[in-house]
Amino acid sequence: DKWMASRSGGRAHLGVDIIAPQDKLIYAVTDGTITRVYTDHPGSLAGNGVRLTQGDGTYFFYAHMVSIAEGITVGSRVKAGQVLGYVGSTGSSATNHLHFEVHPKGGSAVNPYPMVKAIDGCARTEPLPQ
Repeated sequence: DKWMASRSGGRAHLGVDIIAPQDKLIYAVTDGTITRVYTDHPGSLAGNGVRLTQGDGTYFFYAHMVSIAEGITVGSRVKAGQVLGYVGSTGSSATNHLHFEVHPKGGSAVNPYPMVKAIDGCARTEPLPQ
């Protein structure tokens, strides 16, 4: 739980980092629409990633993926449990992990650590049936 830890440039860490081996599957936490896709490039903080948005504007930000799953583009409708991408270390990252943020109703980030811990989300290693 590194919520609000200091980062370079005066930034604060607005999510939780889930350490995992490269290429582990990353799943959608809810049904929604992909509203942004991030691609790795020099100077990128997020590296490869996506923003998954629910109907009420709540969005979930996933970053540092080694790659995004085939067919995941802006406008894609996804279901909870669908694979969005694969753990990596792109962007401003020193190790393979998923950076995960929650922004209720599109507002400021809230600490996702209690949510991830409560559902034991890190123990899930196989895709859900679609």
